[in-house]
Amino acid sequence: MVDILDAARYLVFLSYRGQKYSLTPLKIQKILYLAQGWSYVWDGVAAYPDEFSAWQYGPVNEKVYETFKQYGRSEIPERECIDELTDKDVEETLEAVWQEYGKMSAYDLVELTHTQTPWKYAYPRNLGITNKSIKHYFQSTF
Repeated sequence: MVDILDAARYLVFLSYRGQKYSLTPLKIQKILYLAQGWSYVWDGVAAYPDEFSAWQYGPVNEKVYETFKQYGRSEIPERECIDELTDKDVEETLEAVWQEYGKMSAYDLVELTHTQTPWKYAYPRNLGITNKSIKHYFQSTF
């Protein structure tokens, strides 16, 4: 398990390494949410203890939002990256999720997360998206 900001900064690193894809503040939120879900599937545990809120454009971690909102719709710059994590399982999860979803646009990822039960349940009820709901959805679906 790692702090979600470290995971976010590792995603920035991945976005500039090898196969480069755009990484904006909106997109990083969706990738982090998906990585949390896939961590439950592959490792049986959360990648980070932090939870998400259900906002209009999908899952959002407010700590990550506050850190990167200054970039608006622009790319998060490479200076925000870190090149490794203390938890290698989380590192591998982020790499696999980035490889699968990194090529998608932020808005494609918004649409994807809008089809998933954790956001669909939480958003109209003005609730948070709990890690329990992410775990249940991903483990029962995938």
